[in-house]
Amino acid sequence: MPAIPPRRLFVDVSVISRFDAGTGIQRVVRSLALELIAEARAQGWELQFVAATRRRAFHRIAWSKDDCLTQPDAVEGRSGDVFVGLDYALDAVRWHRGQLAALRRNGVKFWFLVHDLLPLERPDWFGANTIVRYKAWLEIIAGVGDGFLCNSGQTEAHLCEVLRRDYGLTGGYATKVLSMGYSIKQPDSPDAADTALHRSNLSAPYFLMVGTLEPRKGHADILSAFDRLWAEGLPDALVFVGRKGWQVDELSNFIKSHPLNGKKLFWFDDVSDRELAAIYAQSHGSIVASYAEGFGLPLIEALGYGTPVLARDLPVFRSHEENGVHYFPADADTSTLSRAVKKWIERVHAADIEIIRPETSWSDSTRQLLEAIK
Repeated sequence: MPAIPPRRLFVDVSVISRFDAGTGIQRVVRSLALELIAEARAQGWELQFVAATRRRAFHRIAWSKDDCLTQPDAVEGRSGDVFVGLDYALDAVRWHRGQLAALRRNGVKFWFLVHDLLPLERPDWFGANTIVRYKAWLEIIAGVGDGFLCNSGQTEAHLCEVLRRDYGLTGGYATKVLSMGYSIKQPDSPDAADTALHRSNLSAPYFLMVGTLEPRKGHADILSAFDRLWAEGLPDALVFVGRKGWQVDELSNFIKSHPLNGKKLFWFDDVSDRELAAIYAQSHGSIVASYAEGFGLPLIEALGYGTPVLARDLPVFRSHEENGVHYFPADADTSTLSRAVKKWIERVHAADIEIIRPETSWSDSTRQLLEAIK
């Protein structure tokens, strides 16, 4: 009797395998992918990392350091195999939708990780090209997906509503909310003694914002609040960590020309994972000022490093209230926000905030993922 071949788990890392920009989404993708290496194989899966480019369909790649390609690299699916669209591969899915449809006809099941629906809900926060690409991606995964992995209950609810409203799907698919871990996975990263903090000569206590500079993240609001507090004599510094995004030329130029840039205001736009971990660990607190998020990874990362958090009062952030997160009004003007920041900073320096670190880990997330796709 012939042996039953192992189930294959195709994990898409199309974007992160070519360029890891260190965004929150990519930290999630990287962390889950690294945890899957051991966990999936322990559960009997034959794990294969795959990727696609415009000119080359999905194919197997050696993404992890111990992944040796001993088999043909073509992706040939059969019943029992599962394709997990782990990466935020808007273009690869669109370019090779025919290949995905063929794999589905061969019996492959499809699951996709969905972070948020913001390009649909708030198109004014994104470039026109991003919106077109996102809509095309969502239409394809709505047609081929057997299940969807979501980073929060809010994202899950929004996704189900959009699938019903825009695609007429009231069933025929599954969803699973994954608990997000907080540790920053650092594959093959060398010891980084020469960090961004060291190079900046920053010695004052500092408060931190992590995230790509883009309209919805609220950097301008926080900078305005700190400007007012600095004018009142606040000695603490403000640190932004994140690459320049879209629709922020004016903000970017304002930061670079700010009279306190390099003194009390710092912007690190290209840091390694190890540097980011050190920046979290040495900060006095983190501020999460986004107007909307699917989850808000920097919030839970900061809590994981034991640093106090001040967040905009959004429902998706309220789930972390029991961990010691403090909030400012969602619609706060500069005066209200500066008062909230000042009061919070005073409590931070007085050690009057108790932080309860999150209990979830990326191992937990990975086990939940594998349980879902069974």
